[in-house]
Amino acid sequence: MTWDDVRVEIQDLSNSLGSPQHDLVRRSKIAAAEKISDVPLLIYATDFTDAGRAAQKGTGNQIEADDKTGFIQAVSDISDGPLDVLLHSPGGSPTATESIVNLLRARFSPIRFIVPHTAKSAATMLALSGDAILLGNDAELGPIDPQMQFVTEQRPVSTPARAAIDQFERAADDILENPARMRVWLPILRQYGPSFLQECQNAIELSEALVSSWLTSYMFKGDPDGAKKAERVAHWLADHNNFKAHSRPVWPEQLLGVEPSLNIRRLREEDEQFEAAVMDVYWAIDVTFGGTAAIKMIEHQAGSAYIKLNATTIVGAPIPQQQPGPVRPAPTRQLPNPALAPNRAERRSRNKNRKKGK
Repeated sequence: MTWDDVRVEIQDLSNSLGSPQHDLVRRSKIAAAEKISDVPLLIYATDFTDAGRAAQKGTGNQIEADDKTGFIQAVSDISDGPLDVLLHSPGGSPTATESIVNLLRARFSPIRFIVPHTAKSAATMLALSGDAILLGNDAELGPIDPQMQFVTEQRPVSTPARAAIDQFERAADDILENPARMRVWLPILRQYGPSFLQECQNAIELSEALVSSWLTSYMFKGDPDGAKKAERVAHWLADHNNFKAHSRPVWPEQLLGVEPSLNIRRLREEDEQFEAAVMDVYWAIDVTFGGTAAIKMIEHQAGSAYIKLNATTIVGAPIPQQQPGPVRPAPTRQLPNPALAPNRAERRSRNKNRKKGK
């Protein structure tokens, strides 16, 4: 099936039953994929690939601490054992990702992460905590180099941690060679906080350490050279200079070029029937995002689900206009006539009489 086939299926069923049926169709697709693999399929997907639609829905499509609640809810009906996780995400917090990995690994093994379309940044980190990664025919991962946030001139700015460190080092070399260059570098360097450089270094080390640890423990488990292989893969993915842009796609062939023993392969190599079923699930997810207020879904077909909706705010509500009524003249004030005002002697006489009670 294609994206449009799934859209029409949802539309026809919704028209027939008289109410939106996105959830019913999507969960039936999940059940169909599970029947082929005989492994529970958990969905973690967010609405981010359509930039205009994501902007209208607002924030909330990142991996964040609140997702832990969603995973707890979604796996509540799944028995311990093997698990497949369909992953579609732009990334987010590495520390929130660490919590999710710990939660899943406490109950499930082996875990396969299935990426039908895109899993970038911290979502790539999450995928690398699996025993295996299966990708759709055109699916992509991404670099894991941390992006640092700070505010300059009242405007939020994001910069790669490695690029910031490189810029500091370039400035130091330039100023040592020619102290007069301090005037050029000072406006740039003063934008950063006092600990910014160290925070950049810590963020890079954290990303590398997490991925290296997960690869060693799971994908390279039992490999005597697993730790070295894991470190090499993590370092390559975390180096901004290898990619020049955080949004750059990373293809499985590139990763296998870095380390051939990585358990990463295309879905088609696994099972073409299973690939078709997984893509049906993904199309149903995307149609759901396009036709509802959902911006994130963490769910299993048994009914346990955590669906995050975008917040809606009524703005620009018209102010009721008053109907015109009869115009009443403004009250007039009678101003005193200076010519009729009492003189000083008369005022003194009146004051004396008031005091005497006259």
